[in-house]
Amino acid sequence: METRLSLKRLGIGAVFYGFFSAALWAQDADPLSAIDWLSDSIAVPTVETPPETDAPLATLPSEITVLPLDAPTPDLVGLQPATDLNLEPDLWGRSSATDLARALTELPDGSDAPPVLRRFLTQLLTTTFEPPIDAAIDDSFFYARIDRLLATGRLDKADALIKLAGATEAERFRRSFDVALLRGTETDACGVVESTPELSPTYPTRIFCLARLGQWDVAALTLRNAEALGILTPDEDALLLHFLDPELFEGEPIPAPPRLPTPLLFRLFEAVGERIPTDQLPVAFAFADLGSTVGWQARLRATERLVATDAFGFEKIITVFSERSPAASGGIWERVGAVQAFLTALERKDIGDLDKTLSPAWIAARRGGYESAMADWVAPKLGDFDLSGSARHVAFEMALLSGNTELAETFVGDTPDDRFLLALAQGQGGGEPGSSALHQSVQRGLATLSPGRTYEALIRDDRKGEALFRALSDLKRGAGGNPRATQQSLALLRQLGLDGLARQVAVELVLLDGAA
Repeated sequence: METRLSLKRLGIGAVFYGFFSAALWAQDADPLSAIDWLSDSIAVPTVETPPETDAPLATLPSEITVLPLDAPTPDLVGLQPATDLNLEPDLWGRSSATDLARALTELPDGSDAPPVLRRFLTQLLTTTFEPPIDAAIDDSFFYARIDRLLATGRLDKADALIKLAGATEAERFRRSFDVALLRGTETDACGVVESTPELSPTYPTRIFCLARLGQWDVAALTLRNAEALGILTPDEDALLLHFLDPELFEGEPIPAPPRLPTPLLFRLFEAVGERIPTDQLPVAFAFADLGSTVGWQARLRATERLVATDAFGFEKIITVFSERSPAASGGIWERVGAVQAFLTALERKDIGDLDKTLSPAWIAARRGGYESAMADWVAPKLGDFDLSGSARHVAFEMALLSGNTELAETFVGDTPDDRFLLALAQGQGGGEPGSSALHQSVQRGLATLSPGRTYEALIRDDRKGEALFRALSDLKRGAGGNPRATQQSLALLRQLGLDGLARQVAVELVLLDGAA
C-alpha cells in the first residue's frame, strides 16, 4: 500500500537523517569537458588550487604526485583495440590530457561533414590506447571523450565506457545517471543512489529517486529539510512540490521550463504533465521520444535524428516508419511516404517501381540526415537490379557512401564527375585533374608525401593524436573549408596509416559538394 503523506501534514520538519546530511559542494565542472546540459545530480567537491604568482611555462603538473602503480586510470578503457583502426596504441604520445581534451572539445559539430568522419570519431573515442602522459592525475580527456559521445547521442557507447572505468565515481555516475534518465531506466539508477550513499546525491536527485523507489513520505520530508536549509531555488521547490503531490498543488502555476533543461529537469517536467518537446534540445534527448506512449510524429522525428547520428542503423527507420500510413502531407509525412513506397518496391523486387521510388526515398533520406545509414542498408540489395535513369545514379552514390567500390563500378555513369569519384574510391587518385579547387585539393591530399610543416612538427614532437584531431577539425568543415587545409589533412590521415579513411573522406567531400 502506498504510504505517501501529504506535504502539508509534514510541515517544515527539521528532522535530518545522517544519510541526508552529507555536505553539498557546488558543481565546478572542467570547462574543457563539461557539456552544458548535465544534471547536478551528484555533489562533487571543488578542488581549490593556490593562486599562481608566475605564468607556467608548460601544462605540466605543478607538484609531484605519488600514486600506486595499479591506480585506476579511466583513459585506459576502450571497447576495441587500436589495431581495429589501424592505429598504434601510443597515439596520444607526449600530449597532456588537457591538450587532448581541448583539441577534442574544439572539434566542430560537423553536421554537414562527411558521414565517415562521424563514425570514425566515435570509433576513435571508444578505442583502447595508452593513456595521456598525465592521465593518472588528470582525467579531463576521459570526460571529454564521454561528453562528446553524449553530445552526439551515443549513449550506449558512453555508458559502456563509464561502466568499464567504474561508474560509482561521482562525475562518472553523474553522466551515467543522465543516460538512465534519457533512456527511461532511472529506477535502476536510483537503486544505485540508494545503495551507494557515498555518491552524495544532491537534494533534487535524492527526492526524485526516493519517489521513484516508492518512498514518497521520505521524499516529502527530504524536500522540507531542503526548504528549511534554503538549498533549493524557488522554481526547483515549486516543481518538486508539484512532482510529489500534484493533487494538492493542482491549479498552482508550474515554473516555465528552461530553454535547455537537464535530463533530471526534463523528467520532472514530464512527471507533472508538462513534457518539453525535444526537437530543439540536444540529440541525446531524442531517446526520450522513442517510448510507446509518445506520439508517432515525435517518435518519427526522434528516430530520424538518432539514425542521422549513427545511434541506430537504418533498421530503426524501417521499424518506426512502417507502423502506419502517413497522417498528412508535406514535411516528415512526405519523407515517410517516400521511404515506405521504396521499401514496398524493394520487397516486391519490382524494377519499375524501384526506378520510380528510389530517388524520392534518397531525397527524403538526405533531408532527414540519414542518407549514410540508408546507403549502408540499401546498397548491397541493389546489385541484382538493372536500374535506369536517376535511380541508377542514386545507386552509384549509395555504393560510394557505403564504401562498396565494386558495386559503384556496376552503376557508374559516363560523366567526368562519376569517373572522377570512382577513381578516388578505387585509390587511383581521381584520374584526370578535376576543374574545381576541391577536386584538386583531394587529389593532392591523396598523392602528396608530406602533410605540411605544422603537422610534421606535431608528429616529430610525438603528438600524433593532437595532429589527428586537428585534421578531423579541418575536414569536418566540409567542402566549404580551406582547400589547402583539406589537402594537408588528407595527407596527415595517410601518414598515420589511415589510407582507406582518407579515400572515403575525399569521396564524400566531393559527393557533398555536388549535392550542395
